[in-house]
Amino acid sequence: MNNELKKIIKKIDGNVLGIGLDEKLSEIIDQNDRITECNLLNSYVKGKFKGSLFQKTIKIKKIRKIFKKKKVDYIICDYDQIKKYLNTFVKDSVYINKNKLYFFGNVDFDLINYKYQRYDTKIDVKKYKDKYIVEIDNSKAKNNFLKDNYYRVKDFKDKIIEVIGDVLMN
Repeated sequence: MNNELKKIIKKIDGNVLGIGLDEKLSEIIDQNDRITECNLLNSYVKGKFKGSLFQKTIKIKKIRKIFKKKKVDYIICDYDQIKKYLNTFVKDSVYINKNKLYFFGNVDFDLINYKYQRYDTKIDVKKYKDKYIVEIDNSKAKNNFLKDNYYRVKDFKDKIIEVIGDVLMN
């Protein structure tokens, strides 16, 4: 899986947002000359790569405020790092991403497929032993204020029904 991620990183160009990348993948991004800007959501990168293309580290809850609509070309993220923020990350990633989004690791691709199909995205899944790489094409994805709020309320309602069901079953 790491070799496939390295091939993907070597092919990409433009503006990149990395979430939960390890040091080896960060170094490969730094070596790629076609990447113009890279923002990472890792704490260890802060101050390490002086003079390189890495910008400041930012918080996951503020990515929509920092990046404008369709500004980021590629997003590469570790699913384990992002899964607790998944409800807000889905709408934010569709808003800021103009090309492709890559999830890697122990991905629950049924949940990812359910949440991203709402925005008319194309999803490809590659399996490597017990880990996955999910490629989501956001180039034709559309979102708006009403759609985002409708799905937020719908997800909240589904979560409450699930919790009530669990309480009643116990």
